[in-house]
Amino acid sequence: MSDNHGAATAGDPTDIAERESTFAAFVALTETVVAVVLCVLLILALWGLEGHGLVALVGLVLTFAAAAVGGLTGMGWRVVAPVFLLLGLACIVL
Repeated sequence: MSDNHGAATAGDPTDIAERESTFAAFVALTETVVAVVLCVLLILALWGLEGHGLVALVGLVLTFAAAAVGGLTGMGWRVVAPVFLLLGLACIVL
């Protein structure tokens, strides 16, 4: 058998802080991606079902800008949420 004394194990206490920070970053990214996907679904509804291409384009630009700001500031999906609400209102009103 091979000798794996240098391999990391689940019980390694020196790596817990790094694992927790990686998991927190993964969860934040997942939350932001879910918010962006929901916005894109509303954008598709605006463009495809209702025929408002310009509004959909503005919504797409705002969604990507909000996701970038949320990723850079660490606020994540909370920056994308107002865009989601505006797109939802646009779907209802238009």
